[in-house]
Amino acid sequence: MNSDALSHLPWAVTRPEFLATARDTGREGACLVFIISDDIPAGARAGYAQLIIAYARANEPVTIERDGTSTLLITEGGVDAGAVVAERIFNLMRRISLETTIRAGVAALDSDPEAAIAVARRRAERAAPASAVREG
Repeated sequence: MNSDALSHLPWAVTRPEFLATARDTGREGACLVFIISDDIPAGARAGYAQLIIAYARANEPVTIERDGTSTLLITEGGVDAGAVVAERIFNLMRRISLETTIRAGVAALDSDPEAAIAVARRRAERAAPASAVREG
């Protein structure tokens, strides 16, 4: 995924911008990471990132990695709100039969946003398709 494609995605922010906003959000927030199935070709991943952003709550920052992994900043409601957002995104993806191509992980921000992103990503890697792991 190239930088030009990312610059046209609404609410997409750079990783440093995401981390700064996450630090300002504090303990009320959470990170929600969506991982795209390895079966999806690299050329299609920008489209997945666009769908995830489109289905996210307005004004909640999203940062996108080169592999298409999307991390949403849940600014209020913590892990519970993150799980609700994940389920809503899965339900919307289900309408276009793409829900089994993504999985998610949620983690509380606590005091270290980088650590929260890493925990949420590990949880997403363990999740079954079309589901989110919020603990463990």
